[in-house]
Amino acid sequence: MIVREITSATNQLIKDLVKLKQTRNAKELNQIIIEGKDLIDMAYENGLLDMVLTSNRSYSYDVQTIICPSFILEKLSSNKSISDIIGVAHLSLDNKGLGNRIVYLDGVQDPGNVGTIIRTALAFSYDSIILSLDSASIYNEKVIQATKGALFSIPVFLDVSLQELKEKGYQIIVTALRNASDYKTLTPNDKFVLVLGNEGQGVKEENIDIADEVVKISMGNIDSLNVAVAGGILLNHYKKE
Repeated sequence: MIVREITSATNQLIKDLVKLKQTRNAKELNQIIIEGKDLIDMAYENGLLDMVLTSNRSYSYDVQTIICPSFILEKLSSNKSISDIIGVAHLSLDNKGLGNRIVYLDGVQDPGNVGTIIRTALAFSYDSIILSLDSASIYNEKVIQATKGALFSIPVFLDVSLQELKEKGYQIIVTALRNASDYKTLTPNDKFVLVLGNEGQGVKEENIDIADEVVKISMGNIDSLNVAVAGGILLNHYKKE
């Protein structure tokens, strides 16, 4: 563990880290700022933690450690309540196989929804997540916070073709409101992809067209649910017992 002390917010390292608060910079460098000991612990346990900055000398992680005053942590933080520790981590995208049980987000654009679905997928033991390019970025700070560290424990893939997955033998299960069966009537195959769509437009028509199964959640009083809520219901029902 390398420990150093920084007391100035104009230090070049601090200026470089501040840039990671912008999604495009985080994506380009494949590094993210994480806040809260729970996220930092999960990144560390998965070998993805690069650095910690803290005003508390009692923390001990076997990574580069910067001791700094709270005003520097405030400069790096995006939260109103400032933690006494901030981490810098990288993402290990596409580093493992897709597995058999996949969640595909088709244009899900709200960062909170994306993060919540990733967290839910991990909770119900799905093998991986695929994000279409028009979904909220995995490097978005609100996505990162909403995952509560789950993004460090479940493989995330970007822009994998559903048609390619179908050709590889995956059953494509799409959610839609029209021409759909109740989700409870379906027993998925051993290899399947559950596709959740955009908050307003739903799953793209071209993806519905290649689906093996189209399912819906039957409801009364309202015609649709928030995608993260609907995803939670479906992921729980189709989880491996």
